[in-house]
Amino acid sequence: MNRLTRGTLLAAAIMLLAAMPARAQIVNGSFEDDYNGWTLGEVPPAGACVGTWGIANTGSPQPPVSPTETGSPLLQGGVAFDFHDGAPCSQSSPSLPITFAPTDGVKLAFQLQSDVPQLHRMHQDIAVGPGSSLHWDMQYNNHAGASDPSQYLAVRIRDSVSDAILEELFITTNPGEPQSIPMTGFSADLSAHAGKTVRLSVDMQVSLNFLDAQFDNFRLTPNNTCTPPLIASVTAAPSVIWPPNHEMVPVTVFTDASAACGPAVCKIAEIKSDEPSNGSGDGNTSPDVLNVVGLTAEIRAERAGGSLGRTYTITVACTDTAGNAATKDTHVFVPHDQRE
Repeated sequence: MNRLTRGTLLAAAIMLLAAMPARAQIVNGSFEDDYNGWTLGEVPPAGACVGTWGIANTGSPQPPVSPTETGSPLLQGGVAFDFHDGAPCSQSSPSLPITFAPTDGVKLAFQLQSDVPQLHRMHQDIAVGPGSSLHWDMQYNNHAGASDPSQYLAVRIRDSVSDAILEELFITTNPGEPQSIPMTGFSADLSAHAGKTVRLSVDMQVSLNFLDAQFDNFRLTPNNTCTPPLIASVTAAPSVIWPPNHEMVPVTVFTDASAACGPAVCKIAEIKSDEPSNGSGDGNTSPDVLNVVGLTAEIRAERAGGSLGRTYTITVACTDTAGNAATKDTHVFVPHDQRE
């Protein structure tokens, strides 16, 4: 039997890799290495601190260990280091104070723009594999509102050579697009660019008023890998309500969920009781569930007089940026009495 030398194995590995399609990837998509892999730009050139490309670090210890990192929250008049100009910049946005909330790791990128007309960009060239989707998390606040279409935040695919816009993945000037959102997951199908190297570009044009944004967790995944979220646990607090005095009791649900195309966003989808809302011996009060918002609700402290107790079943639904969903139940019990 012929023996394979190291050189033969290495050559075979190189040939195998060369035959494989290029896999899509984004360098430093969660900004844990600051802006490594990204290019920052300002058009037209202006003095320092017209806009600030910063890195927020919410990890421990606080304040941040590096003079180029910004802690959370950033207060009105606070200083943030601008990675484009290489200078500390005092901030005056009406959005301040701002609490930063990374969705992957302990860092995120942010842009705080003043009202001086200028285009600020953050971009990198990416090789798009077959059937790929782009996912990212983003928060923004456009203080100009939708009244001026010349002021916007956009996420675009551009030509890597000419820089021409090939596709608008998101732009705040689209009809009905909100002008202020919390940190939210986005996704876009990049199948039209499969096998090509394109430029992923975040463009922020200020023409009228302040425009602020946060970015985190840019990533590319094959389209068939967006499996439904995994919900490890769902718990309610309190899980036992006493006494059964017919009052509405605030209940908060805590979840531990993850998603391949995340982050997983969870909320209460349904609350059911194993007893009628207004049955015999329960005090003749209804409804038994009120003010269901996100992962909070109000549940009535009540059970039928002749029962062992009432069980509320709370169904939580978690969705990912691709629209996949998963559900899991937890329970809140109203006992008949306090005997075990």
